[in-house]
Amino acid sequence: MTTSSPVTELLSVCIDSPDAARLAQFYADLSGGEVTGVYPEYGYASASVLGSTLNFQTVADYSAPQWPGQAHPQQFHLDFRVPELEPAVEHALALGATVAAEQPEGMTWRVMLDPDGHPFCLCPPS
Repeated sequence: MTTSSPVTELLSVCIDSPDAARLAQFYADLSGGEVTGVYPEYGYASASVLGSTLNFQTVADYSAPQWPGQAHPQQFHLDFRVPELEPAVEHALALGATVAAEQPEGMTWRVMLDPDGHPFCLCPPS
């Protein structure tokens, strides 16, 4: 039996940041997307990223996550498919990302950290 849900659509994912506009621009540039709104009066920004919307909210006293430890948990991470790993890593580095010091052993993807310390993964085709 299938029942109808009152939830009909996922509008976006919202990510905390010390600077919402800057992080929205980072993810737009990383993915070839665009910043779709910056609202400084609300400490809020949004970006169109690969057909989805990411929202960013400025948070006072922001505490960056630490990969892979849990003293400051990662809270979430984003995985991006890339055609080739090394050019994607270089692109992310040029935008201000860093390669996480600790990488899963033997994995073909790369764990990166955005300018605010959120981890994200660049994943080549299988």
